Amino acid sequence: MRTKALVWTGAVLSACVWGPACAPTHEDTSALFEHPDPQDDAAAEAAEADRSLLFQPDGEIAPAVPSGEGQTCTRGQAPTQDPYPVDADAPLEQGLLRVKRGDQWMGLPLQGTSFDTRVLGTLAETTVTQTFKNTYDVPIEAVYAFPLPEDGAVDDYWFHVGARHIHGVMKKREEARKLYEDAKQQGKSAALLEQERPNIFTQSVANIAPGETVEVEMHLVHPLHQEDGRYALSLPTVVGPRFIPGAPTGTRAGGGRLLDTDAVPDASRITPPVMPKGQVTCAPITIAVGIEAGMPVHSVASQYHRVATARAGDRLHVELARDGELPNRDFVLSWSLAGDAPQAAMITETRPSARGGKDDDGYFTLTIQPPRLPPPPDKLRPRELIFVVDNSGSMHGTPINTAKATVHKALDTLGPSDSFQIIRFSESASALGAGPLASTPDNVARGKRYIDDMHGTGGTQMIEGIKAALGMPKNTEIKRADESMRVVLFLTDGYIGNEVQIFSEIEQRLGETRLFSLGVGSSVNRYLLDGMAAVGRGAVTYMGPGEQPDAIVDRFYERIAHPVLTDISIDWGEVEIQEVYPQRVPDLFSGQPVVVYGRFKGGAPEGAVALNGRLGGERVSIPLALDPADTVEGDGVASMWARKKIDAINGYPSSLGHRDDAEATAKRERAIVDVALEYRVMSEFTSFVAVDEQRITNPDGTVRVVQQPVDVPVGVDRDHAVGESYGVGGLGLVGTGRGGGGTGSGTIGLGNTGFIGKGGGGGTGSGYGRGSGGGFGGRGKRVPMVRQGKAQVQGALDKDIIRRIVRAHINEVRHCYNQGLSKDPNMKGRVAVQFTIGGA
Repeated sequence: MRTKALVWTGAVLSACVWGPACAPTHEDTSALFEHPDPQDDAAAEAAEADRSLLFQPDGEIAPAVPSGEGQTCTRGQAPTQDPYPVDADAPLEQGLLRVKRGDQWMGLPLQGTSFDTRVLGTLAETTVTQTFKNTYDVPIEAVYAFPLPEDGAVDDYWFHVGARHIHGVMKKREEARKLYEDAKQQGKSAALLEQERPNIFTQSVANIAPGETVEVEMHLVHPLHQEDGRYALSLPTVVGPRFIPGAPTGTRAGGGRLLDTDAVPDASRITPPVMPKGQVTCAPITIAVGIEAGMPVHSVASQYHRVATARAGDRLHVELARDGELPNRDFVLSWSLAGDAPQAAMITETRPSARGGKDDDGYFTLTIQPPRLPPPPDKLRPRELIFVVDNSGSMHGTPINTAKATVHKALDTLGPSDSFQIIRFSESASALGAGPLASTPDNVARGKRYIDDMHGTGGTQMIEGIKAALGMPKNTEIKRADESMRVVLFLTDGYIGNEVQIFSEIEQRLGETRLFSLGVGSSVNRYLLDGMAAVGRGAVTYMGPGEQPDAIVDRFYERIAHPVLTDISIDWGEVEIQEVYPQRVPDLFSGQPVVVYGRFKGGAPEGAVALNGRLGGERVSIPLALDPADTVEGDGVASMWARKKIDAINGYPSSLGHRDDAEATAKRERAIVDVALEYRVMSEFTSFVAVDEQRITNPDGTVRVVQQPVDVPVGVDRDHAVGESYGVGGLGLVGTGRGGGGTGSGTIGLGNTGFIGKGGGGGTGSGYGRGSGGGFGGRGKRVPMVRQGKAQVQGALDKDIIRRIVRAHINEVRHCYNQGLSKDPNMKGRVAVQFTIGGA
């Protein structure tokens, strides 16, 4: 069968037709791949008056984000030298590698990361490509801990070695690890992707030959965040420094800078080495986003990066406006759509039945925008507000000042019948008083003085803050105290490693309280913060370092003042659907939509449904109509459905099986593995692995590990965050740390070189070695990207088959395009690609 997949393309793309030779052509047809111009021409720049600016929702130009936003790397730049001396006689840990050139430590393997995102409706598809280069004269293994969106589904994996493209296979985690280790010992190049948390992954690339550059490519689907009619895309770029509670066990499951503990058994897998003070990795990121909304996009805002835009009808292309941006903060892009959002929006995907049935399997995601509801009868119910502030070392400086300004604003906005209390925590928790205080001017002034005395120091024993907030007694001396609604606002960056323990503690102690979380920082732990709000029956908000608190506080009070729709269910009537997740729809606050995922057979769901819930004690029902004519067909819905099913099996985000017995835990793991393997989506129990079977690059099998360090997130004080990220009670980081001193010497230094420093013990972090890297090396200013577009299939084959085949061959097109660019850097045109599938 011959099937032709056709899609329009961007302005610049070489044409490459499958065949014995790869000769660029210039057929004036639709193309299968989209490619943004790597160097925008003058006409495009003139057309976009707001290019290279940081956009705000109101359309006004905002100043650049302070405290690190402007820090970039230029071509060939190496990391700047740190002020600490290098001890060349320090012992080396077996298996690690260091290379010294002059007074610099060389060898950061990560050269850069690209994010290529396509947005369709309420879902985003992102291809993440990491480039590694071996600058040593011996083969190495590169290990890199990095973040991905916490609510995404990773469903494809590729390993590119020169002209060879190895498609990853999904296996049980231990099976994938064995395949990888066997290949590594045999001297073969191999790549392994493992999930440590829903938002932390480990990339391992074995036997990179001297001077060789390899690429690892991951594909994921993730939902957009929606609130008050705005859509937001978040792409994390760095794993922030985690505090690890518990007693060190003396073991190390991974190559991170901290030992495993009894509270966090995998601490060494979620604590990557951090660049020394004054140094950056110079492993830049590139980001390109294509938005296909079906209606004009406006009020585009980039929270932390300068961006450039280009429009083509209702399509919007967004990319970073500057080269050399560091992976040290989230990329957060938001926008609105012209016109009113539909009350019900559905995206569907069909696939051939995985179980051999005659009907295709259909998958859908449904977004319901409830109308603004009337205020409930108890709108004047007094509020008891408890502000819990993370006062640990990672919050030192800009984050704690941002949190303090937020609580100041919240105190100024208290009503006369409200009461409040302030709790701060680091190694332990303390409060302004024993119970809630009336919102008198004197008490508010006391609260502000208490807040102003916070400076951000010590470890992050978050569980102490949870216990203090949810265990605080009522103040019976306050009028109508028994009627008051208790609300906890938790302000933190979320830099901890015991997330499951926090979820369980909230679940057990919550009672009638509602807990809201406010993430403070440029690269916070969204897995923790989203989970806290979900278990706490509240909502989550994110606030950048230095961001003004007015809008944040107003939104918080709007949420707790506006009616909450509870006990939500969907009456599907005669509509035939199956397995809808989440099984229990969470409570809704003002401006939030209902989002569910499900399965169907045959045609897209059609008919009358109703959204039911309880408002202020009274039942409400909102009728809706599902019309296939309004349904958008897209890719990745099945992967997201599988991810939501895995979450349901896990019990996310409550205890995540924390209280399961051994038999229940094993059953839960088997169920997750079955779903993950059937739908090829990552989980904590499954991994992607790819092995290059065609050559041996390391005949002797000697393993030389290079741990890739990460940059310090923007706004984070490295000395406080890293020096206090580990310990029991008041102990600091082994060999370093404020307050506790060190519990030993030999602290791991800059992990990419494997240099082992002598622990300073006094909190200076002087055990870290020097380091530098090749910067951009010989890479171009902006790497051209070949993007898979939306296929228009002519033929009987399923679109999912076409999509996977296209993805399997996209690197051949990239290779052809690169050949053309070497002859003509300004090559423009269109491409037609034709596949013969199943032919002789």
